[in-house]
Order: sequence, then C-alpha cells, then structure tokens
Amino acid sequence: MYKETYRELSHGTDEESAEKIKVNGFEIQERSDSWCGQGIYFYDIKKKAWWAANRKCEEIKKKTDKKIRPAVLFADIIDIDDDKIFDLRAHKDLCDFEKKISPLFGKYSFEVSGMEDIEKVIKLRAILISYYADRNGKKLVIGNFRQRPQPLYEHAIEFANSLDMIFGIETIYCVKDKDIIKNIH
Repeated sequence: MYKETYRELSHGTDEESAEKIKVNGFEIQERSDSWCGQGIYFYDIKKKAWWAANRKCEEIKKKTDKKIRPAVLFADIIDIDDDKIFDLRAHKDLCDFEKKISPLFGKYSFEVSGMEDIEKVIKLRAILISYYADRNGKKLVIGNFRQRPQPLYEHAIEFANSLDMIFGIETIYCVKDKDIIKNIH
C-alpha cells in the first residue's frame, strides 16, 4: 500500500465562507449535481479556483443582490492511503468501478454517450461516483474533466479559452471525507 500526498490544492469560494472555513474547517456540500457528487472540490490550477470563486459570488449576487468578494483557500491532503483514492484517471480504478456498478443496471444497461440531456448525464455520473465511493470506502476522488462552456457565467468562457485550459481538461479533487484535509490557509 502506498501513501499519496497532494499539497496546495485550491478551493474557490466567497470571503465570508472562507473565514468560516478557516475557523471551523470544511463541510461536505449536499449538492449532488457536481462532477463527482457530494464533496469538497479542489483544483491544482489556482486560476480555476478563482473562476469557481467568482462563479459562486455571481450566484450569491443573483439570489441576494449582495456583492461579495471571491476568495481562494489552500489545503493539503497528506499521506492518504492509495486504496482510499478513487482515481478516474487510473485504468484499474475504472475497471473496478465498471465491475461494481454494471450489476446495478442488470438488463437495463445502456450507453451514457447516447444520452442527449447533458444535465441528466452529469447527475447520473455524480450519483454513480458517490455510490461507488461510499460503498468502497473512498475518501478522495480524482478525475480529469473537460471544461464545458457555461454561458450563464461570464468567467467560464474566459477560463476555458485561457492558456491554463489549452487542452480543455481540468483535474478535480473531490474530497468525500473532510478529515483528510490538512493545513487550511
């Protein structure tokens, strides 16, 4: 068994939430429609965290008409056992995922690539990843995802077109167990 360490991962949020997190630590978000389902999301590209922070502040402003400043926090995940990581970039992890998820569909198996409604695909992916992670004791999910244009957020297109995203792929770290997060600053 190997131990993995990820340092200076960045998390975008608003200033008010950032101050609460510094005092009380992170809390798992209840949203299930994110890339990997419920969890605390980190990036290894700081600019992506700033984009996420700006997006969150735009959402808050639309709901409350209150202008809030963005903030980025940094944290480490130190010495996590590799068997507690679900790495969507690793062939062995994907094979195990398919082996354990496929029986859930039985004769109703289907190709997600044929689904037209992208929002339903995202929700299904999030549900399946969370289910697998929960059932198999995974505390961290790591995946490469294609940045998709999000016209609702002006910063999304700017970020997707920047040199940081020249290949259109971003690495996302979804923490399923807040106790693995260290050195929040």
